[in-house]
Amino acid sequence: MANVLVFAETRGNALRKVALEAVTAARALADSSGGGEVHALVAGTPGVGAAAEQLGQHGADVVVAVEHAGLANFDREVVASTLAARAKGGSYRAVVLVFSAQGRDIGPRIAAKLDAPILSDVVDVQASGDSIVVKHPAYANKVITTLEAKAPLVVVSVRPGAFTPKLAPRAARAETMAPASEPAASKVVVKEMIEGGKGKLDL
Repeated sequence: MANVLVFAETRGNALRKVALEAVTAARALADSSGGGEVHALVAGTPGVGAAAEQLGQHGADVVVAVEHAGLANFDREVVASTLAARAKGGSYRAVVLVFSAQGRDIGPRIAAKLDAPILSDVVDVQASGDSIVVKHPAYANKVITTLEAKAPLVVVSVRPGAFTPKLAPRAARAETMAPASEPAASKVVVKEMIEGGKGKLDL
């Protein structure tokens, strides 16, 4: 039995769809280990903790809200240091996040802070004894490789769309946590986030 910490991405203070995918993957990992808890961490401005109910419906036992006025936009340094601090302070088997732009940014940072291996862009994850076993597409998605990590704590980033959000209702307990570092002191400050165009290119 092992607990899993998951980063639930938001845009503004609203959950992104990939947040529910990450919680679903974390729930599957915890269940495969014998039924540990899933702790979902959300970061944003005051009010972001309102995501607790939706995350609980998809398998989170605990929702940790990191609320600060300086987190209106994604702050890689603060989020990475806060997730690492939470992981160090708890009995977690894995840290799960999405292999999105944000996940690719903070995943290696978290792994370095925890001195933990990282398994990226995975499409399946489960616990097997004292190992975390994942499936990872390789060779331009032509083959699926199986990777195994034997370590006390492993960082896992899941491919967007690989896990369909599933209902696994829990009465999620709400907790709060202060950022592990001061947002105003970050070396890189995001002033604005602009979503790129969608659809086919007009060539």
